[in-house]
Formats: sequence, structure tokens, C-alpha cells
Amino acid sequence: METSASQFIETWDNYLVLGSYVLFAIAVLILIYHEIKLITISDPKERYDYVNQHEIKFFWYAILSVMVGLVLFATAKITPLIPVDDSVKLYVSIFFLAGSFVILYTLFSGLIRVLYPRLLEGRLRRIRNKPRKSSAGNVMRKLTDEEGSVHLEADQLEQHQSELHSVEYDVWFDEKTGEKKVEKYMPYQHAEKCGECGYYTMKIASEEIEKKPTQTEDGLLLEHYQCSYCKHREAREVVIAALSSNVKSPA
Repeated sequence: METSASQFIETWDNYLVLGSYVLFAIAVLILIYHEIKLITISDPKERYDYVNQHEIKFFWYAILSVMVGLVLFATAKITPLIPVDDSVKLYVSIFFLAGSFVILYTLFSGLIRVLYPRLLEGRLRRIRNKPRKSSAGNVMRKLTDEEGSVHLEADQLEQHQSELHSVEYDVWFDEKTGEKKVEKYMPYQHAEKCGECGYYTMKIASEEIEKKPTQTEDGLLLEHYQCSYCKHREAREVVIAALSSNVKSPA
């Protein structure tokens, strides 16, 4: 009977090790798939949207696979060293596996939530500012807010000045051919560095217009930020350009 229990435990441990190798391989495949997908996206704006929507998801799936793999491997190697009777070793193994997973999950999920957004924002910033090329193959220049506003349509200007979650537009211009590209971004979806805890977990919670812009005077937008980690709150004022500066020049 004891021999049978011992053989079962040995087989169980072997399956745990095999499972850990499979999960490590899955984690690598997830990351490889994500990077290959990025390589196939040539348009910078499309690449930006893909990274913004999917990268943290794929990264978390890979980390989760690694965590479970580590727990399985550690359980298979450590629990046989615990001096208990073979009849209860399975229960010890399951308890160790569950406890280790809870500890690792708590640790890694916290680190990802407060540290990874900083890396993600850096990558998004690089993609957003990467020089574009026109259909003629010329390097395009990114216009300033003042220069770009005259190239926006009325509905785009309205979205940019919206009272609820203003929209940012990047305007790229080919000075040789006159070709332009207008790209739309949602800044309130992105995390910034919190001045209180230092983590990149500060996001816009709400926005309100304190002063509406007129034809001759700038307006004022108040953005309310909240940190998802330390719950710190702060408000920032943003100047809204006068309406006259957002009017397109006649053709």
C-alpha cells in the first residue's frame, strides 16, 4: 500500500514538472505571437492602437503562465522534501501549490499594475512620435497644436474641446506635396506618473470646462486625476485655444 502511494506521488510530481514546462512554452509562444503581430503592422497609428488595446493583455497572459509554471515546478521539487507520510503527501502538495500561487499572484499582479504601465506608456510615446512617411515616400513633419488646429474639421475641433474626455489629434504634414495625416488619440485612457507614490497609475477621472473659449479669448479646461494605487487626487488646468485660432483659412 505504501509503495502504491509512493508511486502515485512520484507520478504526480512528474506530471507537475511536465505541466510547468508546457506553461513556460505557452508563455514564450504568447510573447512571440504578440511581437510577430506587431511586425506585420506597418502603419504606426494602427500599431499604436494594437499595443494600447492588446499588449498588457498578452503580457499578463504570459506572466500568468509563468507564475503557474513556477508554482507547479516548485511544488514538484519542494514537497517531496517535506518529512510527512506518503498518505498525506498529496494533500500537502495541493496545499503548497495553492498557497504558492496566491502569494505569487498577489506579488506579480501588484507589480504589473504599478510598474508595467510606465513601460507601456514609453512604448506608446515612441510609436506616436515616430516620423510618418507620405504616400510619396517623404518624411512628414508633426505640426504643433496651433498649426494642426487649422487642418481639423468642425466635428474634430468639437471633440477636442469636448467637456467630457477631450480628444487629441496629431497632424502630420508633407511640406513637399501638401499631403496630411490626422490621427486621433484618447489621452484620458493612458496612465501618467503619480506625484505622490511615483507609480504610473494616474489617470483622468473626469474633465470640466471652467471657462469656455471665445473668438478672442482662450478657455480653461480642468482635468481631475486619480491614482489607482494610492488614491491620490489632483486637478490640472489646460488652456483651450481661442475659437478664432481653430478656424480653417479659406482655400
